[in-house]
Amino acid sequence: MNGGRMERRSTYIAAWAIALAAAVGVRLYVALAGPLMWGYDAWAHVAYVIFLDIYRAIPWADQGWSYFHPPLHYALGGLLAQFGSADVLMRGLSLLGSAMSLGTALLAATLVGRISPHRKWLALAAYGFVAFWPAQLFMGPMPGNETTLTFLATAAMVWFIVGEISGRSSLWRDAVTGALLGLALLTKFNGALPLLAITAALGARALMEPRMAGRLASRMAAIVGVALLISAPYFARNWLTLGDPIAMSRPYTLVSEVERDQPPGYRTLADYFYVSPKMFVDASPISPHLLHSVWGTVYLNFWADNFRDSDQGRALDAELARRGSTQLMTVLGLLPTALAAAGLWLSVRDARRGRRIGAVLPLAILTGGALAAFAGFAWVAPSWPSLKSSYLLILSLPFAVFATRAVEALADRRSPHLTIALSLGLVAIAACACAISIPGVGLPRRGDSPAAGPVYFYFGEYEQARRVYGKYSQSPQPLIFLDALAGVDLADGNHARGRSLYARADAISKSLGIDAPYRTGRLAVALALDGKLAEARDRLDEVLDGNPLPELLANRGVVRAMAGDSDGALADLRAATAAAPEMVVAWLNLAHLQQRAGQLDDARQARLMAQQRACQGPRGHPFGVGTGEVLQWSVGARWLLLLDDSGISLALPAFYHDACSVLREL
Repeated sequence: MNGGRMERRSTYIAAWAIALAAAVGVRLYVALAGPLMWGYDAWAHVAYVIFLDIYRAIPWADQGWSYFHPPLHYALGGLLAQFGSADVLMRGLSLLGSAMSLGTALLAATLVGRISPHRKWLALAAYGFVAFWPAQLFMGPMPGNETTLTFLATAAMVWFIVGEISGRSSLWRDAVTGALLGLALLTKFNGALPLLAITAALGARALMEPRMAGRLASRMAAIVGVALLISAPYFARNWLTLGDPIAMSRPYTLVSEVERDQPPGYRTLADYFYVSPKMFVDASPISPHLLHSVWGTVYLNFWADNFRDSDQGRALDAELARRGSTQLMTVLGLLPTALAAAGLWLSVRDARRGRRIGAVLPLAILTGGALAAFAGFAWVAPSWPSLKSSYLLILSLPFAVFATRAVEALADRRSPHLTIALSLGLVAIAACACAISIPGVGLPRRGDSPAAGPVYFYFGEYEQARRVYGKYSQSPQPLIFLDALAGVDLADGNHARGRSLYARADAISKSLGIDAPYRTGRLAVALALDGKLAEARDRLDEVLDGNPLPELLANRGVVRAMAGDSDGALADLRAATAAAPEMVVAWLNLAHLQQRAGQLDDARQARLMAQQRACQGPRGHPFGVGTGEVLQWSVGARWLLLLDDSGISLALPAFYHDACSVLREL
């Protein structure tokens, strides 16, 4: 008997070792060797980190694509940025997300181990349901905040539920729960869901046990109070400035114009009930049978990553095809999904019978709340990218707990053949999920996303940025990548080559009838740096005739100053700073010219304005790093020329990064 027990123990330990090694190995490989910056709005999430690094300030919802998110996840990325390396930042964010994903899986195993202490193998099953869930494998290496939120929300739920089922609940435990929930709220707005689930569970218990109502109310107050104490300053900031504590970027032009053009553009109630069998052979979310299938699209995104990236034109059209691996995962996902649904029903039945109510109640409420919130969001944002499964990743813990409950029920049937078949099936699904998530195995390997270019550029790693943009400049739609390649050359001191590339892009743009004043303005900057001041002036005059863009006005002022037209230069720079007072470079150029003209008081005032603007977080368009759109694929979209005694130069990201400290010393 002892020999059999030792053999089972050895098998259990070996299974855990294999499961850990596989989950860690896949994530490490994807994070450290996979293509860079492919993920849902990856460019916008990393732009947030760069905004924090360059301005030492939290952005606002109306300034960029993902800038509405709370800052905690991006502050962690900001720590990585201090290493001064693009690869450390991008790979580090992938490792961070992967670690959060694994942490969530281990937390799920911990909770199931406490719920079913006499069946240790269920903890391993719970770990597997999360660690090898394709949604977790795909989203872990993404630079966004989804897995960080999921980990914090899961930690809060597990901590709370363990206290409930062990009967060791106390105010200090509730304070820890509140702290974890506060951190979740500082990571993503739907961190409110576990807070609502926990407080609703306590409220439901108060209704069931009136004699405990007072104590339960105190516990609710402690949890909510600590959570708000940690997160309220951020939400108050939004309320005071934008009039909405959970202000999002969707109402603003930079997002609303994009969403307006995304299909289907409307929702009907039928969209929540329609599921077509065609989804098993065609997983494209822009196919007619999925555009109006809310839950069908979400299911596919959970199991087959049918989005791969949220940019239709550059990712889906080029990358998505009817692939056997996608179809395979679509079919294989039916088994775990069915187990989770059955386990939810069994768990609710358990709770009604008074069993495991401390665990089931908050998890069931979280599940219902998250699904309802998702359905509501799909209604108000009726576009296919709004159906990303990442919005429901917070259900990783309920998914694991409920699926293992169904496995437990099947094991109770004491059918060795059924148990073996189920175990082998789940292991096979996990293996397939690993294979499809490894670049070049289940899906074709991509090169680094063009969004990696701006990150290399930000850290001054021009050769790496040139490598990224050089590849994409050969694409059928090369304009934005020619611009970016020219910007890299300009920043690297190759002014003649930068001018040539900008001229080529400008010529293509005009031949296509595209009105692109900033593209012409970029060419003018390259001409000025290459010593062709008259041509630069002509280009700027052409664009500014009836279109007084402040950046181009500021640059024309510099060109005029270099050509000896001091009065015209001062006029342009005054007009530019009046139109866009946040332009630190323009204030410095104005101060330089005023100093040279003997206008000392005016020069001091201009330098003071430059210092004030450099040392506070910008509002509106943040010159230097730009909105998320400017950092999406390109660099140098709105160059500003810097004037000093030695001539003119570009205001590069390093200038904005150091401007506050440098100007304070002057």
